[in-house]
Amino acid sequence: MTHLTDLPAEILVVIGGFIRSLNSMRAAILTCRHLHQHLAPLLWKRITVSDQTYPFGAKADALKSHAHLVYRLNYAGYLDLGYYDISFPHLTSLMLLVSSEIEGRSPQELDTLWSRLLLLNPTVRDIDIFAFTRIYLKDFWDAVFTSLHYPRQLIIDGAQMHVAIDDEDTKAFWKACSRFEEIDYNGRDQAVTSWGFMNYDYSQLTRLRYNTVDFTFPGSAQVEWVGKCRSLRKLHWECEAGLIPLQRFTALAQNSTWPLLEDLCLGGTSGADEQFSAILQHLPSLKHWTLKSGDFGPTSIAQLRDRHFISLTTLRMPKVSTFTSRMALEVLSSCSQLEVFEARRISLEDFGLFPQPWACRRLRRLVVFFSMADNKDNNEANSLLFEQLSRLEQLEEIDVSQTTRYGSDYKLIYEPAPQWRLDHGLAQLSTLTRLWRLTCDSTKQDMRIEDVEWMLAHWPLLRRFSWLVSLDTHTQKLISAKLKKRGIFT
Repeated sequence: MTHLTDLPAEILVVIGGFIRSLNSMRAAILTCRHLHQHLAPLLWKRITVSDQTYPFGAKADALKSHAHLVYRLNYAGYLDLGYYDISFPHLTSLMLLVSSEIEGRSPQELDTLWSRLLLLNPTVRDIDIFAFTRIYLKDFWDAVFTSLHYPRQLIIDGAQMHVAIDDEDTKAFWKACSRFEEIDYNGRDQAVTSWGFMNYDYSQLTRLRYNTVDFTFPGSAQVEWVGKCRSLRKLHWECEAGLIPLQRFTALAQNSTWPLLEDLCLGGTSGADEQFSAILQHLPSLKHWTLKSGDFGPTSIAQLRDRHFISLTTLRMPKVSTFTSRMALEVLSSCSQLEVFEARRISLEDFGLFPQPWACRRLRRLVVFFSMADNKDNNEANSLLFEQLSRLEQLEEIDVSQTTRYGSDYKLIYEPAPQWRLDHGLAQLSTLTRLWRLTCDSTKQDMRIEDVEWMLAHWPLLRRFSWLVSLDTHTQKLISAKLKKRGIFT
């Protein structure tokens, strides 16, 4: 009989790569000398050291002696000085986290230590910084610009990066940004305090997510910063505490500023229909379009239809009230490449305007509330919905939840919704064998135990399900117990 220890070393390493738990890996290593020899190096491939654990996960001396095995390094907090004097010859990913200040140690000291670590490890390509307490970085950004061989991705999360008008650290930040291919920034607005970005070339930057959390109305500086990034293929731009100013952005789009763009997400904005139309008219064919708010009207959908329907794989407009039911149905009936679709609402009364089968046969994720006419026999409309869904055999997630709304009397407003029951046509969905999630919150479902049993029998991958799906308390308890027994989260 062949034993695990008889396998070639390279096969053991591959198997070890699937062991995610550190405790499981340690148990495997302690099994025998052979497994220790080939699996022990995997323990050092990804290392985390934190000032919140005592003793630290790995002593500085031990980490230094195994530095040649480390590829991903996570330093959390203020560590002993010896941790910042180690050279890791194969280090490609560096994560730095600080969540609390320590008495006697300043943010400037952390800047010095982080920069020292970076100067010793020029092979770093990906940098993640999570700052949930005040930090000041100047030497660190200078080290990024001068020492890294091939930086690729920069991720910054947390609102506590120092921001000051035209300060040296802000200027150093913009200089460092010019070295990266991808930036994912979530924090205080660096652009509003310094126009230092105007001094650098961002032709290497192809993917940008810029999300600001300041409680100030964003000015034109953000637009000018985005306008300097002319090689972008992906742009996700949001302002949590304000609205995106679209006038200058529209003008840049009309000047073909982003000829390679294929993924565009715009956060909250009061943009008008004509502005969205102009943007869509002058951008190249988009694969991904997301809009959080704005007046998306008839001229915008016309440009989307004429220029982007043929290429769209993702369309997300879950909160855009002007994206009507008929617009949503037109997308489902026309976009053959669509894989992800999120809209606010579709009325089953509009189905008759688009009777042909939906073209989105590749759809994997569908998020939309289907509403029905009140005080009518809706079985036919119900059946028609299930008939359309049954053709989407690649579907993995369905969310038909109703958004909570309140009337003038502060009472909840519910619109009638399709019932996911066998006597309403549910059996047509036996084709959705890849479905792992069904969410139908706030739709007043009244499922029976046989409806849920049918789902479990025909959707073998189902793992997520709405919590409340029956109006009868006893039936709901039986359903909950059955789902729990199958290991399905509600």
